Amino acid sequence: MTVEEPSESHLDSTAEPPPETPPRAPANIPPDVPPDVPPDTYLNAQHLGLVEPSLAEVYDAIMEADREMNRAAARRADAIYTAQRVLADVGRARAEAAVQAGGRRPPWSPEEATKEEFTCEVAALLRLPRRTTETLIEASRTLAEELPATREALSSGAISYRHAQVIMDQAWGIRMGDDPVSAARARAVFEDVLVPDAEFLTVAKLADRARRVRERTHPETITARHQKSVEDRHVVFQALNDSMASLYVTGDAEKIQAAYHRTLDTALTLQGPDEERTLTQLAADVLTDVLIGGVTPDGVGTGVAAQVNVTVPVLTLLGKSEEPGYLAGYGPIDPDTARRLAAGAPSFTRLLTHPETGVVLSMGRDTYKVPAALKKWLEVRDETCTFPGCRRSAKRSDVDHSVEWQHGGETDAMNLAHLCPYHHAVKSYTRWTPRHLGDGRIEWTSPAGYRYIVEPSADMRPPKQRKPAPKPPAPVVDVWNLDPEPDDPDNPDDPSPF
Repeated sequence: MTVEEPSESHLDSTAEPPPETPPRAPANIPPDVPPDVPPDTYLNAQHLGLVEPSLAEVYDAIMEADREMNRAAARRADAIYTAQRVLADVGRARAEAAVQAGGRRPPWSPEEATKEEFTCEVAALLRLPRRTTETLIEASRTLAEELPATREALSSGAISYRHAQVIMDQAWGIRMGDDPVSAARARAVFEDVLVPDAEFLTVAKLADRARRVRERTHPETITARHQKSVEDRHVVFQALNDSMASLYVTGDAEKIQAAYHRTLDTALTLQGPDEERTLTQLAADVLTDVLIGGVTPDGVGTGVAAQVNVTVPVLTLLGKSEEPGYLAGYGPIDPDTARRLAAGAPSFTRLLTHPETGVVLSMGRDTYKVPAALKKWLEVRDETCTFPGCRRSAKRSDVDHSVEWQHGGETDAMNLAHLCPYHHAVKSYTRWTPRHLGDGRIEWTSPAGYRYIVEPSADMRPPKQRKPAPKPPAPVVDVWNLDPEPDDPDNPDDPSPF
């Protein structure tokens, strides 16, 4: 309820103001709350008193759980670094034994083979991609050898692993090949400045500060560093939900910014009263149209069309089913998109899940070369490299004989699988071994004895034919003991048949 204040005409400027009445203290105010703080009608002291355990205890539990996660990340880094050191000694011992034994030297040295065995072992254990695993192993080494203050803060739970990653990402850039001592000194100054900040800054704000601090402490000029960093330009594809995906491009700042502004400027020219698309939608359409149908300034791309591999169920293609299609390298797509892609396809490869596909799945020992039809069949089945966790496209992988041809292996669908060049070398030069289970699944055994089963991307087995239900046996009738049917009491006029 609001009380109106008196107007100026009713005030007597010469009259003394009435004594102020002290405000009434609201009920249920905790003793430690200042009197000028208005009461919280949603969470007052009475409500808080009903919480069991208290909110303070709950918040303390959240904070302690977070600190325990940080400490666990530090323990994992310590364990990885310990294993790395042990296996480095094993690799050196294997190298010395190989030198003493003599003979032909494989493409991978014993040290390199041991290192890659370890990388693949950690990747499979933690279900991580190869590059992520290599970064994790290097991060564990960096914490142990180059950033002791960061490691200590992580071990105590004061900072998270994401904060430690920000510090490491910037510290990795503080290197000088010809002067490691100066680089180490600069990293120490960089770490001393950032670690205290990491205890109260968010990850994003710490990243901004880390870039500025790195710039001030780096012993090398930004021009020299840019010439090295530009070698790391790359493009990354990421699948999203609902038939969507993202494309990330990393390169020269001026080129990426110029490409962004040109895309946006082109999208602006398409806006108008009859255009229903938003500016962001137009920009996305402009970029994809140019990338798919455009060419580079020197003519690269002329006559090259973007290619996709789509598997569409026959009933979906005919419009009699809404079962989603499957886009190779992505996953399920909506039926309308699948039908649209199929309508524009210049040709079809018949890969129906029926016995009459006509694809020859085995050439036995007749030939080492894999026929084209079988290659396409395997490409649809595998879709990617078949090593545990690898997502390299089958189009950019090798078709490998799991049991080597020279060891009696056959050119058979159940002895063939796609392996990217790296994991092809892992299979050939390390102790990782695959075994086909007969239904498209492949079991990999690691040097440490762990087993991992890789499922096929598509079940290409012919469907099991349902056997017709057996007919019930004809009833046996004893004609000598037939009982006459009882008379119908409701129809006494109906005579009995006997």
